[in-house]
Amino acid sequence: MKIIIRWQPIVLFGLTLLGLALRLYGLNWDQGNNFHPDERQILFHVQALSWPHSLAQFFDPANSPLNPRFFAYGSFPLYLLASIGNILSHFYPAINGLANLTLVGRVLSALFDSGTILLTGCLGFQLADDATPERRHAWVLALLSAALVTFTPFQIQLAHFYAVDSLLLFFVALTILACVVLVKTDKPLRWSILVGLGYGLALATKFSAAPLAVPVLVALLLRWRKHDLFSSVLALLIIICITWLSFLIAMPYALLDLPNFVRQVADQGSLARGSLDLPYVRQFAGTMPYVYEIENMILWGMGLMLGLVAFGGLLWFVWRIWRRNAGLWLIVLSWVLVYGAITGSFYVKFMRYMLPLYPFLTLMGTALLLSWVQYIRGQSATLAGYTRNILMAIPYVGILLVLLGTMFQGLALLNVYSQPNTRILASLWIYNHIPPGSVFTYEQWDDALPFVVGDHVPYIYTQLSYADASGQQQTGLDLYGDDTTAKARQLANLLSKVDVLTMATDRLDKSIPRLPLRYPLTIHYYQLLFGGQLGFHLAAEFQNHPNLFGITLDDSNADESYSVFDHPTVRIFVRDSPYPYTADQLFQKLLDGVQLPSSAA
Repeated sequence: MKIIIRWQPIVLFGLTLLGLALRLYGLNWDQGNNFHPDERQILFHVQALSWPHSLAQFFDPANSPLNPRFFAYGSFPLYLLASIGNILSHFYPAINGLANLTLVGRVLSALFDSGTILLTGCLGFQLADDATPERRHAWVLALLSAALVTFTPFQIQLAHFYAVDSLLLFFVALTILACVVLVKTDKPLRWSILVGLGYGLALATKFSAAPLAVPVLVALLLRWRKHDLFSSVLALLIIICITWLSFLIAMPYALLDLPNFVRQVADQGSLARGSLDLPYVRQFAGTMPYVYEIENMILWGMGLMLGLVAFGGLLWFVWRIWRRNAGLWLIVLSWVLVYGAITGSFYVKFMRYMLPLYPFLTLMGTALLLSWVQYIRGQSATLAGYTRNILMAIPYVGILLVLLGTMFQGLALLNVYSQPNTRILASLWIYNHIPPGSVFTYEQWDDALPFVVGDHVPYIYTQLSYADASGQQQTGLDLYGDDTTAKARQLANLLSKVDVLTMATDRLDKSIPRLPLRYPLTIHYYQLLFGGQLGFHLAAEFQNHPNLFGITLDDSNADESYSVFDHPTVRIFVRDSPYPYTADQLFQKLLDGVQLPSSAA
């Protein structure tokens, strides 16, 4: 008996393993310091979980230790990490420490995002309009799209954090794939179950997956058209049951602690729409909906070459809808358009919000490239010789450029993890150059430096503390507070007492200038500080941009979240000696020429 082994599935699995290797590289990029605030918060809640002592305690949300009381994200990622940590702790008791558990979470992110590579290839194979026995066109679409997803910069980056985004993308891709197969299959039961399972776990990972209802309904309508009404209705009932069952198993306190769940989800909605004013979203002041997201996706998230092709593919498929020949791609397109329209309209525009679109846009861009090949092949059929060869080579060169360009940007970003984190480098510089006992301050809503590095500990320095307006002891400069004369006085008093001012990232000095009417004093403060007019000089600066083969990609103008977690710009300002100003002189300099807001006290 002759055994036929197809090489294409082997290549697809090879790409998945390659993607896993890229995503596992440099996972301990922060040397156990948990620099990612969202990841840190998730880990705190994971460590607080434990199993209830009784069934009665389980159903009591106020006292159940299994209730995370945290619904900004879904509970499934928390329970998953807590369960794996509990299993591993039997073999390695120290695994439940914050640093070790963080690494376990990052491995999970890497595994799930690598799974997305496999799902993307499978989805491309199912979507291809190819009825030939060899399915060559289907395999080309599957393998090329999977290769592009393997090297997509933003997917590589987010797989280095345990912040639910990679898990969410996996379940979204699983749901879309199951929807596509459901339309075609003669065995709808198993695929209906898979649709419901994927949708339920996506919702239990992050509630923003709710618009998946649209591609599910589109798939059922297409199945009705292709098969019959009965099987579509039956599939709908199964999907509803499995979705709710898997959601409630993975996130039971969404029901048991319903008021808290509804309140926190509503708060997240208010935050996204801009009606809840928190400092870390003020960076989006003045940004244009859709334009901001698309710009960051093309330049940084997907990479320039892939980004342009992907959005070209999106426009091409919109045109195909107009021509009524989108076919099964209508399921994918319904997700991209509905989710993109909703999320792109938000005031808050973190790049990760658009991650659930990435592999689907990649598939559409890949389909456009392959359609270009077919079009050129048809146009060159009447030509001969050298001219035909040149014409036929053009689309293949284009495909190669897109693949190489994506590989370059992905590996350039990955190369960030081959170098010490800028906050670690800054901490080492401080330990080597600043004498013990020096007085430090930092910017609130950012990290205080230095961090623990090896045997070096930050406790040899003093973080200046002071009483705020309510009498509570504070550390750090309250630069996000409203600009008032009291704020100017407070800044002047603090600056006159500190030896070192640290800026662990550039999140404040980049976001505050977006609100000139609200922060004229603080903007003037930064101008004076950077100009060396406050009695401090820039003693050290640490940067680490994506780079490869000696080429550096300056991502300073990318969305803040693209750099601020794993490769921020760090600045250290040291007090001039002798110090040239009194507190009163600093107060006058800070207010000189500044027109405070009319509401300032």
